[in-house]
Amino acid sequence: MMSPSLHRNAAPGLIALTSFGAALALSGGQAMAQASNSTTLIQPVISPDFRRDRNVSVLERPHPDFDPLGYRVGSFLVNPALTVSPGFTSNVYTDNANKKSDAFLITQPSLSLTSDWNVHRLRLVASGDIRRYAKATVRNQNGWSASAIGRLDVNQDLVIDLSGEAGRRFESPFADDVVANTTNVSSYLQAMVNARATYKMGRTRLVASLERSSFEFNSVDFLDQPSRDQGFRDRKMNRVTGIADFALSPSLSLYAELVYDRNDYDHLLANGNANRDSNGYAIIGGTNFDLAGLMRGSVGVGYSRRDYKSDLYPDAKGLSVEAEVEFFPSPITTVAITARKQIQDAALGLTGAYSDNRLGARIDHELLENLIISATADIAKRDYFEGPQYTNVRSFSTEARFQMTRGLSFSGNLRYGSSRPHGGNLGNAFDEFRAMLSVRIRR
Repeated sequence: MMSPSLHRNAAPGLIALTSFGAALALSGGQAMAQASNSTTLIQPVISPDFRRDRNVSVLERPHPDFDPLGYRVGSFLVNPALTVSPGFTSNVYTDNANKKSDAFLITQPSLSLTSDWNVHRLRLVASGDIRRYAKATVRNQNGWSASAIGRLDVNQDLVIDLSGEAGRRFESPFADDVVANTTNVSSYLQAMVNARATYKMGRTRLVASLERSSFEFNSVDFLDQPSRDQGFRDRKMNRVTGIADFALSPSLSLYAELVYDRNDYDHLLANGNANRDSNGYAIIGGTNFDLAGLMRGSVGVGYSRRDYKSDLYPDAKGLSVEAEVEFFPSPITTVAITARKQIQDAALGLTGAYSDNRLGARIDHELLENLIISATADIAKRDYFEGPQYTNVRSFSTEARFQMTRGLSFSGNLRYGSSRPHGGNLGNAFDEFRAMLSVRIRR
């Protein structure tokens, strides 16, 4: 098995120069990751922690020679950063019927403040996501996010985590059931607070989480029809999660998870009909493991149900799956497989809910200590209940990041994505190719 340091000894100067060119030619960058976000509007609940320090992935491996130093302010570290990413898209409106290419520039400033205490922890983060297009200026975005995360170490067995976050976010047709062929990008203001307690006793670990989120959506515009008010999507969600984890060995645990949530919408539908107010729950059982030098992960299967208050929407129920497994074929290569199946409230079509089914794969390889190349593939199917409507989504990308110094890095990204809706009111099909370079400075 190759040592992580072995690939750093042969002609490092020549390899670094060649690999830097490959990084720019291939792809990658934090901005692109946000642009092609593959998560859903309602994030999955906390999953069992399968990390036991028996394996370290490529992206987790520490590189102290390249870590940012930050600025020390008392017992806190301040870390500013700025990422600038010019790029190109072949289909700026994500609509094959109105396919136009465009150039864009993404600017992402960020600032974090992290405590350096022996016990407890506090972290404050503020960031921006500003996007400007050369021709399609209606697609410009002014995203932002601010968060606070605190950890209270009550004792050796009990830890309490508190977090809050607010931000203006923009939806991706690769992620949610939003109509792709809008002139502007659908966005929403989200606010979230979360409290989580973790208690360990012998081989048993208990986790309880309470979360409250609110969503306020902007209007969307179309080329061929009037603007659409998305106020009917505004909602508040309350969610309670409990996890019981029992260790069979230091490497293997069994767990059971129970999730209950309630969605309350702020407005009726535009036609005056009742909205999709509902209560839902999910019961999932599975295993999490960390086998040194082989794999680690969590695999759970269960049952979900969502009961709607209005008779207009039949109740939704079905299989739930949440799985994430990482393989370690060598110390410098990590292969990750993810699978998820869950029920989400619909924003399109004539149904209350849809089944969100996702399968993803990612490979990360460390060519050098400061050069990582990656390839990802994601497929998703949004299958709407009570009807033949569904949407198939595909996304493939390759990326690379070259950390030149502690404070300077370069990256590049190539990505192809497609969406194929089947059924009325789901928008138009589209294909998109994106290429982007990124320069990041940090302290």
